[in-house]
Amino acid sequence: MTRHELPLVSDYMTELPVTVETGMRLSDALDRMYSDNIRHLPVVDDEGKLVGLISTRDIAAAAALRGIDPDVATVEMAMATVPFSCAEHSPLLAVVERMERDRLGSAIVTREDRPSGIFTTTDALRALRGQLLGEPVERLVRPEVAPGEGEPGRAHLHARTRIKGASHKDGMVSWFLTRF
Repeated sequence: MTRHELPLVSDYMTELPVTVETGMRLSDALDRMYSDNIRHLPVVDDEGKLVGLISTRDIAAAAALRGIDPDVATVEMAMATVPFSCAEHSPLLAVVERMERDRLGSAIVTREDRPSGIFTTTDALRALRGQLLGEPVERLVRPEVAPGEGEPGRAHLHARTRIKGASHKDGMVSWFLTRF
């Protein structure tokens, strides 16, 4: 990218995002988020096409406001069914303007209706840091996806252990969910 070219969302997105399917239990999706150090998961159908988005906030709201048990309910019951998505060649400025205007925490980057990346507020902060320094910068935080868990970007149903009790890393959503 030269100085006069506007950056694209693909310049800052996290490639190959971890995804979940609609039938996964909310508690398994939440465990996946904690184990991989992420807050948003694109939801895909059996063919890998984007059908929704689930976040830690969605799970907390479903449990608190709707009385949904995360150990029983599925992702489909709490996911956003029309997530903000964009193409890899979308101008970064347009993506961050939409995220700011609609107070969104992420944008799913798609190729042929399948998630190819995710752009989050953490990615936006890296873009801002690079602009402030006047040069490209490396990530300070990376998702901690466990190696060798099958196909890249695909979550599998397996047992994970959430940290019980509030943690300085987890914030209020985790505190709330530990009450269930």
